Amino acid sequence: MMNEKDFDRIENYLDDQLNEKEILDFEKDLMNDLDLEMELNLHSEINEAIMEEDVMELRAKLEVIDIPTTPTEKRKVKFQGKSRIAAASMILLIGLASMYFIFGNKTYTNEEIFMTYYKPYSTVNMTRSSSDNNADRVLEQALQSYDSQNYRAALSLFQTILDKDSTNLTSNFYSGVSNIQIQEYLKANKNFAKVLEHKNNLFIEQSEWYLGICYLMTNEREKAIETYSAIAKGNSFYRTRAKEILNKLE
Repeated sequence: MMNEKDFDRIENYLDDQLNEKEILDFEKDLMNDLDLEMELNLHSEINEAIMEEDVMELRAKLEVIDIPTTPTEKRKVKFQGKSRIAAASMILLIGLASMYFIFGNKTYTNEEIFMTYYKPYSTVNMTRSSSDNNADRVLEQALQSYDSQNYRAALSLFQTILDKDSTNLTSNFYSGVSNIQIQEYLKANKNFAKVLEHKNNLFIEQSEWYLGICYLMTNEREKAIETYSAIAKGNSFYRTRAKEILNKLE
C-alpha cells in the first residue's frame, strides 16, 4: 500500500531531488513494487500533460480544483491514500481529454482548406502564338490581363473567343481560374467542366484540381470528396495534395 513517504519519493525522483544512493534505492524498489511503479508512471504522465504548452485549458481546470502545477507547489501539497490517487487520476483524464480536443478533434472549414491549397495557375511556361490571326491576338491580350491579375478584363477577352468557339480549351481553363479569383465559383465550375469534356488535353489534371476547389466553395463537400478521391487514386501531379485534402474533409 502506498504511504506518504512513497509519494514524497516519487515527487523528488521526478524533480531530480534525490541523491545518487536514494535514486538507486528507489529504482530498486520500483522493480519489486508494482503499485509504486504504477504511481510513478501516473505522476510522470501528469507532469507531461501539465508541461504541454498548448494545453492551456488544462491549467485553468487545475487551478479550479486547486491542484498544483509546478514542482515547488506539488511538493507543498500532500495527498492522502486513495483520495490522492483519485485526484491524480482526474488530472490525467482532464489532460488526455484536453489534448484530444486540441490535437485529435480538429475540423477544417472549406474556406480554411481553400486558403491552404488554392493558388491561381501560372501562364509562365505557356508558348504564346505570334500569329496575325485575330483569335490568337485576343488570346494573347487575355493572358496578359490574366498575368496582370486584371481578371475581369481577362474574362471579357476570353469570352470574346468562347463566343465564337465554346470549346476553346485555353480560354475555358483560364476563365475558370479567373472566375475563382473573383469568387464566381459556379461559373468557374462550368468552365472546368467544358475542359474535362474533351478528355485528353493539357488542362485535364489542372481542371480536375480546380473543380474540387469550386465544389468546396459552393459547399458541395461530397462532390469535392468524390473529385479528390479520384485524383488521389490516379497518377496526377496533384495526387499528394488531394490525399491531404481528403484527410481534412473526411
